[in-house]
Amino acid sequence: MSIDALAFGAHPDDAELGCGGLLLKLKALGYRTGVIDLTEAELSTNGDPPTRQKETELATELLKLDIRKNLKLTDCNITNDLESRMKVIDIVRQYRPSLAIIPYKADRHPDHENSYKLLKDSFFAAGLKKLKTEFPEYRPKAVICYMLNYGFQPSFIVDISDYHEQKMKACNAFKSQLYRQPGLDQPTYINSKFFQDYVTGRDKCYGLKIRVEHAEPYYIEDDISIDDPVSFFKYL
Repeated sequence: MSIDALAFGAHPDDAELGCGGLLLKLKALGYRTGVIDLTEAELSTNGDPPTRQKETELATELLKLDIRKNLKLTDCNITNDLESRMKVIDIVRQYRPSLAIIPYKADRHPDHENSYKLLKDSFFAAGLKKLKTEFPEYRPKAVICYMLNYGFQPSFIVDISDYHEQKMKACNAFKSQLYRQPGLDQPTYINSKFFQDYVTGRDKCYGLKIRVEHAEPYYIEDDISIDDPVSFFKYL
Protein backbone atom coordinates (compact mmCIF):
# COMPACT_ATOMS: atom_id res chain seq x y z
CA MET A 1 0.00 0.00 0.00
CA SER A 2 1.44 3.36 -1.01
CA ILE A 3 0.81 6.50 1.06
CA ASP A 4 0.69 9.88 -0.65
CA ALA A 5 1.68 11.96 2.38
CA LEU A 6 3.53 10.43 5.33
CA ALA A 7 4.25 12.54 8.41
CA PHE A 8 6.93 11.63 10.94
CA GLY A 9 7.02 12.73 14.57
CA ALA A 10 9.49 12.07 17.35
CA HIS A 11 6.56 11.47 19.72
CA PRO A 12 2.84 10.77 19.44
CA ASP A 13 1.18 14.23 19.27
CA ASP A 14 4.00 15.93 17.29
CA ALA A 15 2.36 15.38 13.92
CA GLU A 16 -1.03 16.48 15.26
CA LEU A 17 0.39 19.75 16.58
CA GLY A 18 2.64 20.51 13.63
CA CYS A 19 0.79 19.30 10.54
CA GLY A 20 -2.60 17.99 11.64
CA GLY A 21 -4.46 20.50 9.50
CA LEU A 22 -2.50 19.60 6.37
CA LEU A 23 -3.08 15.88 6.92
CA LEU A 24 -6.82 16.45 7.24
CA LYS A 25 -6.88 18.66 4.15
CA LEU A 26 -4.93 16.16 2.05
CA LYS A 27 -7.27 13.38 3.17
CA ALA A 28 -10.28 15.47 2.12
CA LEU A 29 -8.61 15.96 -1.28
CA GLY A 30 -8.52 12.20 -1.75
CA TYR A 31 -4.92 11.43 -0.80
CA ARG A 32 -3.82 8.55 1.40
CA THR A 33 -2.20 9.80 4.60
CA GLY A 34 -0.26 8.34 7.49
CA VAL A 35 1.88 9.09 10.54
CA ILE A 36 5.02 7.36 11.78
CA ASP A 37 5.86 8.00 15.44
CA LEU A 38 9.53 7.37 16.18
CA THR A 39 9.14 6.75 19.93
CA GLU A 40 6.41 5.86 22.41
CA ALA A 41 7.29 8.98 24.45
CA GLU A 42 7.89 6.68 27.39
CA LEU A 43 9.81 9.36 29.31
CA SER A 44 6.99 11.91 29.23
CA THR A 45 6.54 13.64 32.56
CA ASN A 46 2.84 12.69 32.62
CA GLY A 47 1.09 9.63 31.27
CA ASP A 48 2.58 6.26 30.35
CA PRO A 49 2.88 4.19 27.12
CA PRO A 50 -0.52 2.42 27.50
CA THR A 51 -2.24 5.77 28.06
CA ARG A 52 -0.37 7.36 25.17
CA GLN A 53 -1.36 4.42 22.94
CA LYS A 54 -5.06 4.92 23.66
CA GLU A 55 -4.72 8.64 23.01
CA THR A 56 -2.87 7.94 19.77
CA GLU A 57 -5.62 5.61 18.58
CA LEU A 58 -8.22 8.32 19.14
CA ALA A 59 -6.10 10.97 17.42
CA THR A 60 -5.52 8.61 14.49
CA GLU A 61 -9.26 8.19 14.07
CA LEU A 62 -9.83 11.95 14.26
CA LEU A 63 -7.16 12.59 11.62
CA LYS A 64 -8.69 9.89 9.39
CA LEU A 65 -5.28 8.35 8.73
CA ASP A 66 -4.81 5.33 6.50
CA ILE A 67 -1.86 4.02 8.51
CA ARG A 68 -0.03 4.82 11.75
CA LYS A 69 2.99 2.97 13.10
CA ASN A 70 5.49 3.39 15.90
CA LEU A 71 9.18 2.56 15.34
CA LYS A 72 9.81 2.32 19.11
CA LEU A 73 13.10 4.18 19.15
CA THR A 74 14.29 5.32 22.58
CA ASP A 75 12.62 8.46 23.89
CA CYS A 76 15.02 11.35 24.56
CA ASN A 77 17.76 9.39 22.80
CA ILE A 78 16.91 9.45 19.11
CA THR A 79 20.19 8.57 17.44
CA ASN A 80 21.22 8.70 13.80
CA ASP A 81 22.70 5.20 13.85
CA LEU A 82 22.41 2.35 11.35
CA GLU A 83 19.74 0.46 13.28
CA SER A 84 17.48 3.52 13.48
CA ARG A 85 18.06 4.43 9.85
CA MET A 86 17.16 0.93 8.70
CA LYS A 87 13.82 1.16 10.51
CA VAL A 88 13.00 4.40 8.72
CA ILE A 89 14.27 3.07 5.40
CA ASP A 90 12.00 0.03 5.62
CA ILE A 91 8.98 2.28 6.29
CA VAL A 92 9.81 4.60 3.39
CA ARG A 93 10.36 1.73 0.98
CA GLN A 94 7.23 -0.07 2.10
CA TYR A 95 4.82 2.90 1.90
CA ARG A 96 6.59 4.92 -0.84
CA PRO A 97 5.27 8.39 0.09
CA SER A 98 5.32 11.13 -2.52
CA LEU A 99 5.46 13.69 0.29
CA ALA A 100 7.32 13.27 3.60
CA ILE A 101 6.49 15.72 6.40
CA ILE A 102 9.04 16.00 9.22
CA PRO A 103 9.95 18.25 12.18
CA TYR A 104 12.01 21.37 11.50
CA LYS A 105 15.74 21.06 12.21
CA ALA A 106 15.78 23.54 15.13
CA ASP A 107 13.60 23.02 18.22
CA ARG A 108 13.67 23.18 22.02
CA HIS A 109 13.33 19.38 22.28
CA PRO A 110 16.48 17.48 21.24
CA ASP A 111 14.38 14.58 19.91
CA HIS A 112 12.81 16.91 17.35
CA GLU A 113 16.19 18.18 16.18
CA ASN A 114 17.75 14.72 16.13
CA SER A 115 14.80 13.20 14.29
CA TYR A 116 15.24 15.74 11.48
CA LYS A 117 18.78 14.55 10.77
CA LEU A 118 17.87 10.88 11.17
CA LEU A 119 14.96 11.20 8.76
CA LYS A 120 16.82 13.22 6.12
CA ASP A 121 19.73 10.75 6.08
CA SER A 122 17.35 7.79 5.99
CA PHE A 123 15.36 9.20 3.08
CA PHE A 124 18.54 9.58 1.05
CA ALA A 125 19.74 6.06 1.87
CA ALA A 126 16.31 4.61 1.06
CA GLY A 127 16.89 5.58 -2.56
CA LEU A 128 20.18 3.69 -2.88
CA LYS A 129 19.70 0.71 -5.16
CA LYS A 130 22.64 -1.25 -3.76
CA LEU A 131 21.28 -1.02 -0.21
CA LYS A 132 19.26 -4.22 -0.13
CA THR A 133 16.22 -4.68 2.12
CA GLU A 134 12.88 -6.46 1.92
CA PHE A 135 11.50 -3.65 -0.26
CA PRO A 136 12.99 -2.03 -3.39
CA GLU A 137 14.69 1.34 -3.27
CA TYR A 138 12.57 4.47 -3.02
CA ARG A 139 13.05 8.10 -2.04
CA PRO A 140 10.25 10.62 -1.29
CA LYS A 141 9.79 13.16 -4.07
CA ALA A 142 9.52 16.07 -1.62
CA VAL A 143 10.38 16.58 2.07
CA ILE A 144 8.79 19.47 3.96
CA CYS A 145 9.19 20.54 7.58
CA TYR A 146 6.48 21.54 10.04
CA MET A 147 6.79 23.98 12.92
CA LEU A 148 6.63 22.90 16.55
CA ASN A 149 8.29 25.24 19.07
CA TYR A 150 10.85 27.37 17.23
CA GLY A 151 9.76 29.56 14.37
CA PHE A 152 11.22 29.75 10.87
CA GLN A 153 10.65 31.72 7.69
CA PRO A 154 8.10 29.57 5.83
CA SER A 155 8.64 28.50 2.25
CA PHE A 156 4.87 28.32 1.91
CA ILE A 157 1.72 28.45 4.04
CA VAL A 158 -1.29 26.13 3.76
CA ASP A 159 -4.86 27.27 4.40
CA ILE A 160 -6.38 24.89 6.99
CA SER A 161 -9.38 27.01 7.94
CA ASP A 162 -11.86 24.21 7.22
CA TYR A 163 -9.81 21.72 9.25
CA HIS A 164 -8.50 23.67 12.25
CA GLU A 165 -11.30 22.61 14.59
CA GLN A 166 -10.79 18.92 13.77
CA LYS A 167 -7.02 19.36 14.09
CA MET A 168 -7.44 20.68 17.62
CA LYS A 169 -9.72 17.78 18.50
CA ALA A 170 -6.94 15.43 17.41
CA CYS A 171 -4.39 17.38 19.47
CA ASN A 172 -6.68 17.34 22.49
CA ALA A 173 -6.95 13.56 22.28
CA PHE A 174 -3.62 13.61 24.14
CA LYS A 175 -5.22 14.60 27.42
CA SER A 176 -2.35 13.27 29.54
CA GLN A 177 -0.07 15.78 27.83
CA LEU A 178 -2.13 18.87 27.07
CA TYR A 179 -4.52 19.03 30.04
CA ARG A 180 -3.24 19.66 33.56
CA GLN A 181 -5.25 17.91 36.27
CA PRO A 182 -4.51 19.73 39.55
CA GLY A 183 -3.07 17.40 42.16
CA LEU A 184 -2.48 14.62 39.64
CA ASP A 185 -0.22 15.89 36.86
CA GLN A 186 3.07 17.70 37.10
CA PRO A 187 3.23 21.08 35.35
CA THR A 188 4.99 20.99 31.98
CA TYR A 189 5.60 23.28 29.04
CA ILE A 190 2.81 21.73 26.95
CA ASN A 191 0.16 21.43 29.65
CA SER A 192 0.41 25.07 30.66
CA LYS A 193 -2.66 27.19 30.02
CA PHE A 194 -0.69 29.07 27.36
CA PHE A 195 0.38 26.22 25.07
CA GLN A 196 -2.91 25.58 23.30
CA ASP A 197 -3.31 29.34 22.88
CA TYR A 198 0.11 29.28 21.24
CA VAL A 199 -0.90 26.56 18.77
CA THR A 200 -4.19 28.24 17.88
CA GLY A 201 -2.58 31.66 17.81
CA ARG A 202 0.14 30.44 15.47
CA ASP A 203 -2.46 29.04 13.08
CA LYS A 204 -4.34 32.33 13.22
CA CYS A 205 -1.16 34.34 12.69
CA TYR A 206 -0.14 32.43 9.58
CA GLY A 207 -3.74 32.50 8.41
CA LEU A 208 -3.63 36.29 8.54
CA LYS A 209 -0.52 36.29 6.36
CA ILE A 210 -2.42 34.58 3.51
CA ARG A 211 -5.80 36.24 4.21
CA VAL A 212 -7.56 33.21 5.71
CA GLU A 213 -8.72 32.23 9.20
CA HIS A 214 -6.20 29.48 10.02
CA ALA A 215 -3.07 28.21 8.27
CA GLU A 216 0.06 26.14 8.87
CA PRO A 217 3.63 27.16 7.89
CA TYR A 218 6.03 24.80 6.10
CA TYR A 219 9.68 24.87 5.09
CA ILE A 220 11.27 23.12 2.12
CA GLU A 221 14.94 23.14 1.16
CA ASP A 222 14.20 22.68 -2.54
CA ASP A 223 13.23 25.47 -4.90
CA ILE A 224 9.53 25.90 -5.69
CA SER A 225 8.27 26.29 -9.24
CA ILE A 226 5.31 28.59 -10.02
CA ASP A 227 4.02 28.48 -13.60
CA ASP A 228 1.50 31.32 -13.38
CA PRO A 229 2.47 33.99 -10.81
CA VAL A 230 -0.44 36.23 -11.81
CA SER A 231 -2.99 33.57 -10.89
CA PHE A 232 -0.98 32.19 -7.98
CA PHE A 233 -0.83 35.47 -6.06
CA LYS A 234 -4.51 36.37 -6.43
CA TYR A 235 -5.04 35.54 -2.75
CA LEU A 236 -3.01 38.61 -1.74
